Amino acid sequence: MTPEQLRTVLAEAAADTARTAHPVDGAVLRRADGRTPGHWHSNLALRTAARLDGADAHDVAEQFAEALRRHPDIAAVTVSGPGFLGIEVTAASLLAAVCAIIAEQIDDADPGADAVPAADAHTSADDGDPAPEVPDGPARALDDDPVHLIRRSHAHGRRLLRNAAAAGVPGGCPRTAAKGDVRVGEARPDSAEIVGAETLDTAERSLLVHVTEAADTLARTRDPAALTATLADLAHAYLDWAASHTLVPTLDADITAVHAARAVLVDAVTTVLARGLRLLGVRAPERM
Repeated sequence: MTPEQLRTVLAEAAADTARTAHPVDGAVLRRADGRTPGHWHSNLALRTAARLDGADAHDVAEQFAEALRRHPDIAAVTVSGPGFLGIEVTAASLLAAVCAIIAEQIDDADPGADAVPAADAHTSADDGDPAPEVPDGPARALDDDPVHLIRRSHAHGRRLLRNAAAAGVPGGCPRTAAKGDVRVGEARPDSAEIVGAETLDTAERSLLVHVTEAADTLARTRDPAALTATLADLAHAYLDWAASHTLVPTLDADITAVHAARAVLVDAVTTVLARGLRLLGVRAPERM
């Protein structure tokens, strides 16, 4: 489920519960910061209650929550404070959403396209490394330049995908196209067809939410500062994930559904980073 889809679901809940068919001024949907339950936070119930004479915001939020819980792509809804909604979406719907993001890229440009002259490209022996080295944390001094951080994160993700493909890790999206040295997924956004969704842990699901939020921002703005901040935030989140998770299993371990799901996650991260870099007029490198 993308942010835009969730906004639609929230609007439908407001229309059904509070009988308000018009957009509610000041309603905000924000990605959760991890300190409170859910993937997304919304003040829609508070804003709706303000338009209804004598309505209690907490009661309105509980009604919204009840309506939202009936949606098949919503796993849980909590009400906190005076009427804030905390919304957790299912892992399958998150993977379906990022598969759709990957599929959209096929008709655009190769997410790993690197037009840097050969003399500028690094040709290190990363392709044969089953466990690519992750930098010592995302806040290294060399990443004070956010565009460098974004480009390095993209190259790191593409390297992981090359190694995963060489190790036989399948992608979790239906695969129907090949571009460059990494297969790019063309997905039908059908949650039932997504492999390994329920194997993803809390951090991985949060990163999926982060990907959908970044893609939503890229679709809504062309402001360079906003784009750079969004992409750098995603790059930091990706490197934090990569420091504690593996895409390619060790030699004595089996390839499982979680590796397939992680391949989709990394594919989606690099897709969004590449798309954002193109909007900034910067090349997205395969290697750095």
